[in-house]
Amino acid sequence: MLHYLIRRTFQLVPLLLVISAFIYLLLYLMPGDPLYRMLEDVPNLRPQDYERLRKIYGLDDPVYIQYWKWLWQLIQLNPGYSREYGQPVIEIILPALKNTLVLTMSAVVIGKILAVLLGIFSAVRQYSIGDYILTAVTFISYSVPAFWLGLMLIILFSVKLGWLPTSGIANTDLAPGSWAAWWDYIKHMILPVSVLAISEIIQVQRFMRSSMLEVLRQDYLTTARAKGLSEQVVIGRHALKNALIPVVTIIAVTLPRVVGGSTVVETVFAYPGMGRLLFTSIMANDFVVAMTVVMIIAVTVVFFNLLADIIYGWLDPRIRYQS
Repeated sequence: MLHYLIRRTFQLVPLLLVISAFIYLLLYLMPGDPLYRMLEDVPNLRPQDYERLRKIYGLDDPVYIQYWKWLWQLIQLNPGYSREYGQPVIEIILPALKNTLVLTMSAVVIGKILAVLLGIFSAVRQYSIGDYILTAVTFISYSVPAFWLGLMLIILFSVKLGWLPTSGIANTDLAPGSWAAWWDYIKHMILPVSVLAISEIIQVQRFMRSSMLEVLRQDYLTTARAKGLSEQVVIGRHALKNALIPVVTIIAVTLPRVVGGSTVVETVFAYPGMGRLLFTSIMANDFVVAMTVVMIIAVTVVFFNLLADIIYGWLDPRIRYQS
């Protein structure tokens, strides 16, 4: 197992280099001048001043030189300076990353647990009224865009009923650390967490149902029942662990959003997380911030895929890692 992890870690290095080069080239080729937003309020800017600024920021270097400078700074955990926000990139990303982790971890934990439980229920109660209702709700929810659902929830719970805030993360008028501030923070989180949790449930519940149905038909479960084991033990101890194996892949694919955030949901609710930061930085041609955020998301995708392989070995002892 240790040899496998070491080998996979070394294999990830060239993969991440290729990903970083592709990300840099893709954003480099996007239309727009990175200095435009910074200089649009500067009157009577002379051409020689503009060229001097391009040289200061290294924008007149060949693309491969710019890429290696950026990559070296990224390796040193100093990805550069944001021209749009006027701050070091690391100081912008850390608060956004903290907010995204709180939002998405809450949604992932709630959504995944409910998805697994609902998938088990649908499989055990196959063709029951509850199974039909869950199937119908899942397919309808799958066709509903996240931004539309978010807007409908805002209209219902914020505009019509006035129960929850429409956007943001906190009310700055409240004293930090007070119970009122904590309750206000929770109310700000309810709507975006709900939208993301519904998305998590939709993605996993149907896969969990299909996987559980396949496992429930296996002969070893029939043998377990013949030995007198209760249905709860058969499902919880024998069926569930094997049914989770294919579901782990789906969960691993969606987990990078824990770090990357949801651009659509965070933008709809004006939530100051990584997804909204990526959107605003791209719109402002602040490529240094955008490239760093996308690279962080890429690293988490690779990491969670490695984590999924490790979980496979724990769930299924038949899987062996060759050194």
